[in-house]
Amino acid sequence: MTVLSEGAHRAHADDAVLRALAAYKRYETHDLAVAEGQVRQFMAPGRLRTRPGHRGGVDARAFYADTGSVGVGFMGYGADVTVDRRGDSRYLGIAIPLSGHIRVLRGGEAVLARAGESIVVIAPDGPFLAEWSADCDTLMLRVTTTALAHAARTLTGARDTGRPPRFAHQVLPLDRGHAVRSAARLLAEAFGRYGDVAAVPGGLLRLLSEHTLSAVLLGLDHDLAAPAGPAFRAAPGRAVREAMRLVEDETTAVFNVGELARHLGVTVRALELGFRRALDETPHHYLRRIRLERAHRELLAADPVEGATVAGIASRWGFAHAGRFAASHKAAYGVTPSVSLRTSPRGDTAPTVAGAPDPIRTTGHEAGPPRVLPADAGRDTRSQGRDTRRAGHDVRTAGHDVRTGGAPWRTR
Repeated sequence: MTVLSEGAHRAHADDAVLRALAAYKRYETHDLAVAEGQVRQFMAPGRLRTRPGHRGGVDARAFYADTGSVGVGFMGYGADVTVDRRGDSRYLGIAIPLSGHIRVLRGGEAVLARAGESIVVIAPDGPFLAEWSADCDTLMLRVTTTALAHAARTLTGARDTGRPPRFAHQVLPLDRGHAVRSAARLLAEAFGRYGDVAAVPGGLLRLLSEHTLSAVLLGLDHDLAAPAGPAFRAAPGRAVREAMRLVEDETTAVFNVGELARHLGVTVRALELGFRRALDETPHHYLRRIRLERAHRELLAADPVEGATVAGIASRWGFAHAGRFAASHKAAYGVTPSVSLRTSPRGDTAPTVAGAPDPIRTTGHEAGPPRVLPADAGRDTRSQGRDTRRAGHDVRTAGHDVRTGGAPWRTR
């Protein structure tokens, strides 16, 4: 039996994921037949059976939220079970053990995926046979092959072959599946915050779907992963400038990177290379940098007494994860978003609850004119007369390097 990587075994499921998806319960049952029927709806036609020697039923439960193109769920069986899945061309599945392990059986070999160490890719085609341990709770990501086919054309510039990318059943070490796991967690946390997929703003839903599809296509192996030709050439400078103009003209988060690329008639990869060459950053980081600045300005101008909230403003500018938004905001401006919201445009503070601490003044961190680097410090990255380069010092926050020293920030 092959065991991928070493590391501490997690004895318990990730409670944060379960809390995030608590409002999306699909079933909870001790009846194996009921659990099997539900699994068929979620994954594909197939069989669910307890392992030899098991007595009694199961303690199965599932929580699942779906946008139509991407979905995320929390699943557990509470018993040692075998999942025997037939091929289903509609979905690609990724199983991320949060506790226990999954033993994937293929070609006479067993490959073990342990919590905190590995992920399991369940390809759309071909049979899949695996054993879930009784203590295995799993974060599941499901993506439609139709959405993958469309996103693959945008990302790679591949010709429309009439089929989605081809994946293989495999167990991957977590360092290779990190992007997919992060996308699944972000999706779960965003859905959890709203409690109902229908309540998620449409723009944010598009951003989440785009992010998830990109993570799958760029993070996993498939037959369309490495095309050659114009798709991998940098977008011309005029395309980069037009992309910048579109983003800077937004009054709320509208475009994601894929939509920008489609609007400009280039691939996502070409746009990324163009941004790297012109601005030394990716279009994704540029979007977040500009939108963080816009969100900060809106926080300063808004009045909490009139109902303005940090969550509402963050969501409007495409920030689905409140904790990451707060960390990025504090790294860029030195204060939390809630402090900026309590600060009026005049520098006064809005009324506070009796007994609450006085808000911290945002000395030296208010949005203002950017500091322009000398002309010989790098390429000219002006768009519409605005220099998008920012001087500052490097700090590390939430796993990213960002630049500060003025109102905006930049991830390198």
